[in-house]
This record gives sequence, structure tokens and C-alpha cells, in this order.
Amino acid sequence: MAINLSKGQKIDLTKTNPGLRKIIVGLGWSIGQSTGGQSLDLDASVFLLGASGKVESENDFVFYNNPNGGANSVVYSGDNRRGGLDGDAEKISIDLNNVPAHIARIDFAITIFDAEARRQNFGQVSSAYVRILNGDTGDVLLQYNLGEHFSVETAIVVAELYRHQTEWKFSAIGSGFKGGLGALCHNFGLNVEGENSATPPPSPLPGPSPSYGSQGTSPSSAPPSYGSPGAPYGNAQPGNAQPPYSPGNNGAQQSGLRCPHCQSDRITAGKKGFGFGKAIVGGILLGPVGLLGGFIGSKKMEFACISCGRRWSPDSNQNYARWFEEQRRKTKDVISKYMGQDLLEAVVAGCALVAMADGHVDNAEREKVISYFSSSEELRAFDISQVNSRFSHHVQQLERDHMIGRAEALRAVGKLGQKPEAARLLVRICCAIGYADGEFSAVEKRVVADICQELHLNSSEFIA
Repeated sequence: MAINLSKGQKIDLTKTNPGLRKIIVGLGWSIGQSTGGQSLDLDASVFLLGASGKVESENDFVFYNNPNGGANSVVYSGDNRRGGLDGDAEKISIDLNNVPAHIARIDFAITIFDAEARRQNFGQVSSAYVRILNGDTGDVLLQYNLGEHFSVETAIVVAELYRHQTEWKFSAIGSGFKGGLGALCHNFGLNVEGENSATPPPSPLPGPSPSYGSQGTSPSSAPPSYGSPGAPYGNAQPGNAQPPYSPGNNGAQQSGLRCPHCQSDRITAGKKGFGFGKAIVGGILLGPVGLLGGFIGSKKMEFACISCGRRWSPDSNQNYARWFEEQRRKTKDVISKYMGQDLLEAVVAGCALVAMADGHVDNAEREKVISYFSSSEELRAFDISQVNSRFSHHVQQLERDHMIGRAEALRAVGKLGQKPEAARLLVRICCAIGYADGEFSAVEKRVVADICQELHLNSSEFIA
């Protein structure tokens, strides 16, 4: 029989369930009162914390753009915008035995995308819960119902798993505060870029502070208070922030797009959450023709103004919504026009060259490349099994003999040399792959420049 917990309660998860190894963390909710015509987009995220209470590696922040963490011991099922209409809205699978030793706590959170701009909060969400299931049998082991006491919060730390000696314990937290995903990231030690420096630090909402961690939670000091980071939220700037286009080639300038707040044309675009450290693919400036492949059509798309730091999603601005749909159509038209083995081979070969720029591709990098194709509404037109197979082929060739592998890959790329529309799409996709770890490095830029030369394109269109 499942155990029902109340806020603040803790339970020995593995001690009371001997032999438990694999679990599923299910999160669910229902949409309550009217939200002014815009649907709520809720997302789960997982923070794998070290003894300091901070995320020690960007790979230990698991969310919609980085679905695997903890050496693949934690796997996020993906974003489900339908809420809890058909069971758990979102699920996280965890192999407890394979969680790396440096991870002392695993915190689970729910946030509302673009909550401030849409004037949404958890007062419009009801019946939120978290439950733990046995990953092998599907039996529900415990459940924590968060209740209906939330109002203006835009983020909730729902619960956490934490180590206690050789066992894992579960703690029902239910702590809500303002600031959304950005505040959570900052609180757990992830760098935040592109935020307006005038933005105040995130504040926890009135109420008792979380009691978890005060006794027997982590082998170290108590965790930080939510919303009380050591430095003001928004002031952290990544040392590697850099625009991939020179000012004269900024795609926003060519498209006529301007910030709706300050009218600047210094605009970047990427997937929702792209500014948070290196955990996700993003930070991509608009290309001379549309957006970088794979971001067009994403339900997680957002724009950011470099000048004033404001962010907005396409559906929050009518002009951008129209422009956004036009770019989606253009990209689909290009892919449809040139779809065939030559296009697939060239795109995959280019991606392999960029991914192998540093001489190595690990499993996490490989998964991100394949996920990039499978999660994009436009790139999904490619046969994913062929993408996987040909990517593996080119990587193996590059690993076996880099010069021969490079020559083979560039020959495949060169088949688009007389097809400028397809060639430019290829380069933009390669730039996105270069940004997969949050930093478009110098060696990756050199590879993109080589690809441009093979395609008879000016590399200054795409890289500074």
C-alpha cells in the first residue's frame, strides 16, 4: 500500500523497500482557474546536488533540453504540456545504484514557463503531486499531494531524495517561491546569462523555511535556503558569452525584428532556458535567413534582447508570432525541396565534423546530437535511424584516421555546394551543434569555416 506524506515528512525509501534499485518519480497536476486565454506550460526539472548543495556539473541539471544526467542514472521522459489528464504529467527514471557517489541529493522542481509575461502562477494549478513508483513492478510506493495553498508562486521545489549512510531517503518539501527556472538554477549554483541586471534576487514566499537537510539529510552542511543565493540573481555572467555573428551580419537586423521593449535590433534566440550555463543547446543568434535549424517550430522557443536583457516568447508578441511561423514555413520548404540522401548525408557529416572538433565524442554528446534531430519538428523529417547510423559511421571514420575521415565527411558536405539554400541550413545546424555545450569554441568555429569553404559560402555570415 502506498504511503501518503504531508509537507515536511521524511521516509526511508530504500530501507523500507529492500532491494529497491530502479524508481520512477511521477509528477502531475491539473489546470485550475482561467489563465486569460493562454495555456500554462509546466515543466519538471531535476537538480543533482553535491555535498555543498550545489550542482557540480552542468550535466547534473536535468530538464527538457538535457534529459539525461548523473552518468545516465537519471532520465527525464520529456515535456508533456497536457498536464495530468492521462496519469503522470512528467516522469523521471532513476537507477539508484548507479547514481554517482558525488551526488548527495536529488531535488525535483516544477516551474511555469514565461510565467511573468503571461501573468501566470501556481494559484492557477491544482492537485499537484509527486509520487514514487517501483521501476520494476510499477507499484506506487509513496505519494505527496502538495495541496491548494499556492498563489503567486512561479516555481515549486516539490521533493528530494537524499543519501543517509548507505540508504536513500525521501523528503516532502513543497516550497514555493518567485523567480521560475532561472531562480532555481541560480540558487543551485548554475550560471545565469542574459538576465536584466536590474532584476531583484528571487525571494521565497512567506512561510516556514524548508526543514529538509536539517537532520541526517546530506553528509555535509544544510542546503541553501531557496531564493537566497549568495549573489544577486541576474548578475552572473558567463565568461564565454559571445555572439556567433559579426554585427554586420546579425540576422535580426536583416529581418527587421526589434525588441518590443527597447527597440534594439540586438536580438538572440534559442530554446526556452538557453541562457542557463552549458546545460542546454542555445544562445543562437538569428541567422541571415530564419532561425538556426531545429529551433524553428519549437514550443520552447524564446527571444532575448542583448541590450536590455528582456526575454519573450513568440506567442506573447503578435509580430514575432507571425514572423516565427514564416520562418518555420521557410525551413520546412527548404527541407522538403532538397530532402533526399544527399541532404541527410551532408547534414549528418557536418554535425559529425563539429562534434569531433576536439577529437572525441562521448555518449552524452552523441545523445544530444540525435535528440536535436528527433525533437525538432522540422528535422524530424529525416529518418532518425539513418541519422544515428551515418553519424556513428562518420565519427568512427574520424576516430580511426582523422584526415581520411575528414576528407570523406567534407565530400558529403560538398554535395550541397550548388544548393545555397540547403547549404546555409546545413551551416546553421552545424552552428547549433557547436553550441550544444553552451560554448561555440574556437576549434568548432574553424570546422564550421572549413564547411563554409567547401560550400562556397562566406563564413562571416555565420561566425564572427
